[in-house]
Amino acid sequence: MRYKRRYIILRITGVSSQDEFSNSVYSTINKFYPLLVIRANVKIIKDVYSISDDAYTGIISVNNRYKYDVIFTLSLMKRVFSRDVLTLGISGTLKRTKKRLNTYGSDAK
Repeated sequence: MRYKRRYIILRITGVSSQDEFSNSVYSTINKFYPLLVIRANVKIIKDVYSISDDAYTGIISVNNRYKYDVIFTLSLMKRVFSRDVLTLGISGTLKRTKKRLNTYGSDAK
């Protein structure tokens, strides 16, 4: 059976590149809930992002069943990296998520 995907817009402070964003997300999830990355099928959408002052805004894709587990686990990032994480939105389609990201200052299309 195919599970629905959810797209989550995250803003992480203290991150300035795509690689740092990816490492922060995967490392935090693996530290607190080791199999969640596999179960939730977490993927980072690499071509849609926004960089402002000292924050990086990006989109991750997760399994609908584990979306709240992923959000909770990422909220613990402050304990590992001393970085703040803010969930700006959740959507079921990537097109709608990109429109919401545009309101936060991105040039995503």
